Amino acid sequence: MKKTILILAILAAADVTVSAQDENIAAIAARYEGENAVMVSNVEHVEIKLERGELKAKSEVDEEILILTDIGASLYNASTVYHSSFNKLLETDGVTLVPNGKGYRTVKSKQTKTVKSTATGVFYDDGQQTIITFTELVKGAKTKSSHTIEHTNIHFLPSFYFQSYLPIAKAEFKVTFPKNVNLRWQLRGKDTNLIKLTKEEGRNTNTYTWTAENLPRFKVFEHAPDVSYYMPHILIYIEDYTAGKNAERKRIFGTVDDLYRFYYPFIRDLNKEPSPEISKIVASLTKDAVSETEKAMRIYQYVQQNIKYIAFEDGMGGFIPREASLVCSRKYGDCKDMASLLVAMCKEAGIRAYYTWIGTRRKPYIYEETPLPVVDNHMICTVNIGDEWIFLDGTDALIPFGVPPHTIQGKEALVGLGKDKYKIIKVPQIAASHNVISDSTHINLTNNTVKGYVNINLKGYCAWGLQEVMQYKSPKEREDAIKAIALRGSNKYLQKSFDYKAFDNKGKDVAATSTFEVSDYAQQVGNEWYINMNLQRSYEDLWINPKDRKISLELDYKSRQKQVVVLDVPKGFHVSYLPPAAELSEDKLWSFKIGYKVSEGQVRLVKEYEMNTLYVEPSQFEAHNRLIEELKKHYKESVVLRAD
Repeated sequence: MKKTILILAILAAADVTVSAQDENIAAIAARYEGENAVMVSNVEHVEIKLERGELKAKSEVDEEILILTDIGASLYNASTVYHSSFNKLLETDGVTLVPNGKGYRTVKSKQTKTVKSTATGVFYDDGQQTIITFTELVKGAKTKSSHTIEHTNIHFLPSFYFQSYLPIAKAEFKVTFPKNVNLRWQLRGKDTNLIKLTKEEGRNTNTYTWTAENLPRFKVFEHAPDVSYYMPHILIYIEDYTAGKNAERKRIFGTVDDLYRFYYPFIRDLNKEPSPEISKIVASLTKDAVSETEKAMRIYQYVQQNIKYIAFEDGMGGFIPREASLVCSRKYGDCKDMASLLVAMCKEAGIRAYYTWIGTRRKPYIYEETPLPVVDNHMICTVNIGDEWIFLDGTDALIPFGVPPHTIQGKEALVGLGKDKYKIIKVPQIAASHNVISDSTHINLTNNTVKGYVNINLKGYCAWGLQEVMQYKSPKEREDAIKAIALRGSNKYLQKSFDYKAFDNKGKDVAATSTFEVSDYAQQVGNEWYINMNLQRSYEDLWINPKDRKISLELDYKSRQKQVVVLDVPKGFHVSYLPPAAELSEDKLWSFKIGYKVSEGQVRLVKEYEMNTLYVEPSQFEAHNRLIEELKKHYKESVVLRAD
């Protein structure tokens, strides 16, 4: 209440005076020419206090936006505050400062509503978002918002991102903490050299302030890693502290040992009581299995087929798995619940199985560098059979046994082996040879219309991805999905019929077919027909502008593609020109090979591609673009048919 009164008093003064900052509005607008708005300041002050032997923390956040255009007035008329049980919203306020001669008129924000958060990939959580709506916005107006957040668990201190969806004139993150607290931090992302640190020492406290100025808005790119990979941000954490003069230091974070010591109590007392239901199911599943591998595979497939994935993120419920017996009887659960059930069932079958924490590829951090809860966001089960460690992710209903989902390829797994005992294992990246698209097209020419038949066979991630898409589709949606992968030639592609089949074999392969025609495709000049057999132009749209893009190109998985196009030469014609063959590769990136052949009245084009990386780094853009530019050159080539 006191803070609100103070804010309004300060803003009231703005009605009749012009601050030094306001006098620079023209300069700010000139600096950000072409932008609709600019964040004049984004400030967060975290205060950590010791109260009754326990550490408490809260954040004061203030944000000011200057509207530069009429469009900006409609785009930036609201501010959203995210909060949850870990970040409890205590207070919020907002005003619009409307230009009024040499000063501003203050308009209090009266429209504030709180709704359930729509976090990506979460079906249920305790997250909420409070939306502050600003009124009377015009060009030259400013919005000011503030809120106070209580951080209810000292293990989850806030991170701070120095860039935003708007350019920022000044970003500031400040932490005040007692001198008996050892505060540590990490600057992550790119361009962290722009962030300056100053330190102030008080009688009983220290204050660290990180500032950055004149930051451009971050650009959104397709096929890009999560913003945490490249957007400059700070992670803060407490290493240790003392609660009094003679008290022992209490350890919080700093090493993987510390993180595991924090995690282990979440699983320590799980599934200690035997479950008759689980025992009965496991006995039935494994009664004639001849090996541990076969037992584990049957258990994994049972969980995939019978337990529905529903994500929960409800306070500490987002960290603590539920009892396996409960998950088994409910027939649903989140990633931790499925891990709990898989571990319990595998142990019942005599298999060494362990709870495993892991960060998906959305997380850029690794355990030794960043041993904090932010390092991971997922839990799976890991089984140890002989010398092999097998990762079982029950949340994916389609991935075959022994294959990790593509979202955790190459990531570190923290495998909990027992009290004070763990192992960090890197999940393998699946080779391109396991993810194969074999695409064949047979076409003939009727005047300038191409008619044909497409047959597509998919293996690995490409097959399972399509199965996931098709799983709950209506017949019309399935038709559109097949057209999307069969589309070739031009936007005049007309699908006449289609078929789709998911095989129940070990690899869960997929096949799709489509009959089609594309009008106005071939060109006639005199007694010659020109037809470009490159009906598909794979990778063409992955060319990167290195002047504009400074972040990696991300791919879902490594892959191989083989595309075969067979053209029936019309009667009375012969091939007068055949495009040249081509082949090019770049080490650790990808390669292609193109070849044409004439035989028995047909022209056969074979194109082969192999993608051998998950990330094309900025240092590799030149080599990557060289491949694409060479491809584009050959994609322009046409076969020439001449009348006999």
